[in-house]
Amino acid sequence: MGKRRFLVILMTALLSAGFLSAQQAEISKKQDVAVFALGYYGYNIPLEVLANVDAEIQGVFVNLGRFNVLGQTERFSSKDVQDFINLIQTAKQNNTPLPDEVKFGDVQLTEGLLKKLYGAFVVVIPTIVDFKVEMVKNEYQARIKTSVAFLNVAEGTTIGMANIETTGMSRETQTKAVAEAINAIPIQLTYEVRKIPAFTLRTQVLKADAFEAKMQFGTDMGVAVGDEYVVVQRSTIGGLVDEREDGLLVIKDVGPQISTAAVRYAGPTLKEGAQLREVPRLGIDVEPYLYYLTYFGDVYGWNLGTQNPTPTKGALAVGAKFALSRGWYAVRPIAGIQMNFDTALWLPVIAYAGIEYNMYLRRFALTGTAAFAGASNAIVRILEENLSQSDDPWFTHYGIKLNVGASFLISRDMRIFANAGIDALLGIASGVGGPFQSYGGYGVAAGVAFKL
Repeated sequence: MGKRRFLVILMTALLSAGFLSAQQAEISKKQDVAVFALGYYGYNIPLEVLANVDAEIQGVFVNLGRFNVLGQTERFSSKDVQDFINLIQTAKQNNTPLPDEVKFGDVQLTEGLLKKLYGAFVVVIPTIVDFKVEMVKNEYQARIKTSVAFLNVAEGTTIGMANIETTGMSRETQTKAVAEAINAIPIQLTYEVRKIPAFTLRTQVLKADAFEAKMQFGTDMGVAVGDEYVVVQRSTIGGLVDEREDGLLVIKDVGPQISTAAVRYAGPTLKEGAQLREVPRLGIDVEPYLYYLTYFGDVYGWNLGTQNPTPTKGALAVGAKFALSRGWYAVRPIAGIQMNFDTALWLPVIAYAGIEYNMYLRRFALTGTAAFAGASNAIVRILEENLSQSDDPWFTHYGIKLNVGASFLISRDMRIFANAGIDALLGIASGVGGPFQSYGGYGVAAGVAFKL
């Protein structure tokens, strides 16, 4: 009888331990990384530009906050990267000692550095694998493809590879186009690093209610306002741990070790000790929309040099707004472009930039936007692309765009929205009339937003 009772107690304890193990939140820890300089062999890139890129790439890993960074000045070529990986993997698999020194092309690694890397570091090796600059339609276009290898030296395995392709354009100089392409690398690299499962943050809920949650991690692990975390529902089935998303949190305030998040939606899993997993994003919301604008007054266009006697009352427009999300919460910078399908005004093209303010209530949000606008039209844009030698746009109109609206989050990555707005554009040559006259109106818009 005593033996049977002992077995029952033992089985219960083992099952309880397994349950607690499955339910206990996984907490990420800082990792050591060695970041090598950007390899570029075979391509003609100014050294002063490369120096800035090296600083920016290493800055990505420093700013992410989840790494202890050891910077290296050596530059690997794309071939050298694979040779280095093979050396480490062979040494690990065969348990052979490292050489006193090793040379990869122009890169020479000493025994001391090899031992340091061999111990516990994740090694990051960025190299340019494609570089091209050409003149297309009166402007320089630069394309740079950068490959970044992530090597777990302690295990002799490759964690992942990130291929980043960036572009830059300039009508003025080739150097400006190249610099623009290179400056775009850190933004994409930050996203690619956060996407790698070994680097994606996992943490836990410390306290929660229906609208707000406190989570472990703050500036100590590089958490930023606007970052998103999913609530993970975990269960054990047949000895395997099953994970399902059961909620979405958006960081609205970051402290040294604790962050506060708004609850966009959540199930019963959201409570103290709940598992959270970072949602890696590029940090931009893209909002394509349709917009119908009713003009304040009649608009008369040109017809073969004379005024068209039939006025235009309004126009349908299509556009896209882009809002920065990582690093921002209630107030966010925005930029956008819009084309009005109005032939009387020669198809106006409007570019705008400003700010938006958001009030969130779980899946719902109220938004107000104010932006300065510059506009031209399709004909002026064609002339600009073919004749202009400057990167400054040719604007025939200046003005403002204002709107207020509401949105509903239908999934983790998408929401629908509608708003009412006012456009007011002042023509700098309004007296000429036709496509250069001042115009504006009020309208309604609707669209679908995608979180990238």
